[in-house]
Amino acid sequence: MKIIFKIICVPFKVIGFILKKLFGFIFGWISELDDGMSGEEFEQYVAEILKYNDYTNVELTKHTGDYGIDILADYQGYSYAIQCKMYHKPVGIAAIQQAYAGYIYYNCDYPIVVTNNRFTQAAIELADTNDVILWEGTYLEKMRKRANRHCLFHHNHDEVEEEIEDIDPDIKQLLKDNGFASVDLLISYMHISEEEAKYILDDLEFNGYISCTDEHGISEITF
Repeated sequence: MKIIFKIICVPFKVIGFILKKLFGFIFGWISELDDGMSGEEFEQYVAEILKYNDYTNVELTKHTGDYGIDILADYQGYSYAIQCKMYHKPVGIAAIQQAYAGYIYYNCDYPIVVTNNRFTQAAIELADTNDVILWEGTYLEKMRKRANRHCLFHHNHDEVEEEIEDIDPDIKQLLKDNGFASVDLLISYMHISEEEAKYILDDLEFNGYISCTDEHGISEITF
């Protein structure tokens, strides 16, 4: 019976896969991460998220001789060498070492390791020492939701509306206390990377919480 059931389910899975791809192609909607993705599918998934988050020149590297780097991309004048890790366990220090070596080889400005999971404490400490940017699964999910705001019908989707309503209370209080927003302010007080700080400010500006940055990199708060 199990074999028969599996055979019956195959056409529905194929149809669902085709519709999912067609739906995303037409409307620009990126679906939630599938834990059953292969490593190559995860790389393509990350690349799509980058494209809809205003990254340019997004390029998947060759699978042989890539020096540990899966994606090359540019963002706001900087180049990034990105390693993707689709893991069912926390990512360790080997990925940090590979990303660091790879970004030097490709002569990029910053290395990034992105995963669907999280990072070990040893990996976090090594990344901090070598200025390797880490994107864990929760951060990637935030980027996916932000990317979907650019799709054709994002105003009708609940998860996007929920994200728009949300603002970290610590960030809100920090900006209120200082009366302005900037990358340097977030880095200094929150101890995060420049990339994360820029993402947060872009998100706040998108939702109308802050103004566009001036020539000094300062944004006025609007709440």
